[in-house]
Amino acid sequence: MKNSYLKLGAILVLVILSFQTNAQIVNIEAKRVAHVDSSEWYGRLNLAFNLVENGNSIVNLNGGTNLEYVKGRHWFLTLTNFNFVQVGKEDFINDGFLHFRYNYSINKVISYEAFTQFQYNEKLSLKLRWLLGSGLRFTLLNKENHNAHLGLTYMYEYNEETNPEIEFRDHRLSSYFSFAIRPFQNATLRSTSYFQPVLSDFNDLRLSSQTALAINLTKKLKFTTTFNITYDSRVPEGVVNTIYSFRNGIRWDF
Repeated sequence: MKNSYLKLGAILVLVILSFQTNAQIVNIEAKRVAHVDSSEWYGRLNLAFNLVENGNSIVNLNGGTNLEYVKGRHWFLTLTNFNFVQVGKEDFINDGFLHFRYNYSINKVISYEAFTQFQYNEKLSLKLRWLLGSGLRFTLLNKENHNAHLGLTYMYEYNEETNPEIEFRDHRLSSYFSFAIRPFQNATLRSTSYFQPVLSDFNDLRLSSQTALAINLTKKLKFTTTFNITYDSRVPEGVVNTIYSFRNGIRWDF
C-alpha cells in the first residue's frame, strides 16, 4: 500500500509538472518569443531536481534551454528539454528532445524555414525519432494584439521503437496554423494546431493542438488555462492513440 501511494504521488507530480513531454509533436510555435529587443539574443535556462526518501526513493530531474538569435532577416532557434522521474527502480518518465530551426524572412508575409529534431520517449516506446524538414511560413495577420501564421513544410522522419523493436522511415507533410487574439483588454488567447500525415497515405497521420488563455489579474500576475490534445493513428503496442490534458495555473511575469 505504501508503494502504491508513492507511485500515485509521483504520477500526480509528473502531470502537474508537464504534459507536453508525453506528446508526439513538440509545439515549436509556443516557444517563439513575441518580440526580441535590440540585444539580438534571447535565452532561457531551467533546471530542477527533487529527491524524496520515504522507504522508496522518488527522483525527479527536468530541465531545458531556449536560445534565439536574430540578425536582420535571419532567425535561429535552439530548444532542449529532458524529464526523468523514477520511483524506486521504476522509471515513470524518461524523455527529451533537441530541436534546431532556422527562418529567413523573404518579405513581410513569407519566410523560409528549415529544422531538425532528435527525440526519445521511453513510456511511448520511442527509442529515437529524427526529423528533418524544410518549407514556408506565411504571416496571415500581424497586428499589435492579433496575429496568425500558417506553416507548410516537407518532413523526413526516422523512428526506432522498442515495443516491438522496429524502425521505419516516413515522408510527411508537416503543417501548422497558429493565432493569437485579445478577445478582451485583459485576456489573450493563443492556439496552435499541427497536421502531419504521411504523404503516401493521409490516413496515417498525427494531430496536435494547444489552446491557452491568459487573463491579467494584475499588471504582472496572470491566471492561465491550457488545453492540449495529441492524436497519432500509428502507435506502438500498449500506447494509447490520444493523449490530452487540461491545466489551470497562475503565472508571474517580472
